[in-house]
Amino acid sequence: MTMTCEPALELSIVICTFKRERLLRRAIASVARQACPAGVDLILAVVDNSDDGEAAAAVEAMREACPFELRYVAAHPPNISVARNAGIAATTSPFVAFIDDDTELAEGWVEAVVGALREHPYDILFGAIEPVFEAPSRAPSWTHAVYSRRLAAATGRELSAMGRGKTRDVALSTSNAVLRRATTLTDAEPFDRAFGNGGGEDYDLFCRVQRRGCRFGWVPGALVREEVPAERCDTAYLRRRMFAGGQAFAMAIAKNSRWPAATRWWLRGKAAVQALYLASVLPLRLWRGGEALDAYSCAWAGVLGKLAFGEIHPIYRAPAAARS
Repeated sequence: MTMTCEPALELSIVICTFKRERLLRRAIASVARQACPAGVDLILAVVDNSDDGEAAAAVEAMREACPFELRYVAAHPPNISVARNAGIAATTSPFVAFIDDDTELAEGWVEAVVGALREHPYDILFGAIEPVFEAPSRAPSWTHAVYSRRLAAATGRELSAMGRGKTRDVALSTSNAVLRRATTLTDAEPFDRAFGNGGGEDYDLFCRVQRRGCRFGWVPGALVREEVPAERCDTAYLRRRMFAGGQAFAMAIAKNSRWPAATRWWLRGKAAVQALYLASVLPLRLWRGGEALDAYSCAWAGVLGKLAFGEIHPIYRAPAAARS
């Protein structure tokens, strides 16, 4: 009987964190519980983006319980792009996964990722995200799509970040994504600092590497659960998030097009048409009120972000309640 052995594989998981020690410890514990297939080396790198090194104690407290190599990396100044780039520089693995410090890996995450890496030749894999709301009563139904990543498709379905084939209703982000270093992380600083205070640095990277020919795939079995604090369901916060998201989307698409200036104005033109539509349905939204009006105001924020001229609006601040 002929015995076949799977090729050796090394995977680094990078967790960028900022003043959320309780959540960070939980995220590390979820990695430590993973079953690692034979022939797989797993490295966990925690990137502390705070100026005072608050995450160091949490990492040390979890070191003995973690069966995988656990690294602590300091990254300054506070900027998510700086943190992500530091995590990449601190590892040499052929594959680099990013998860957020407020997420937990579901059972079987590593096995699902490794299986997909061995079976599919994609440059980036995206897993599912399931939100866990701190206060479900404060999370209207339309907010679930904001914090979820769902797709009714089997492992290996190809995804697209931009262009005519852009995958609809799926937010592509570094939260629960696995990148092939040799094809996607070749720039000196893969994540652009200009996006680092308002988000979109990941979408910018995806657009850039897709234009270079990289391909993306779906892995539903690689599930993470994300804790959503009550304050992140407040309409005021969601409007800020949508505005910054609209800015980042337009900036990333324009930056990675052949004609950046012309593309930016074309996107503003599309946003203007969207604004006219939103204005036309205002009476209906006012009549419905409640959640419908809140969702409407957030849609307006996203459109205004696409129309904006300034820098991306900063939204990354550590909620005091999530720091303990």
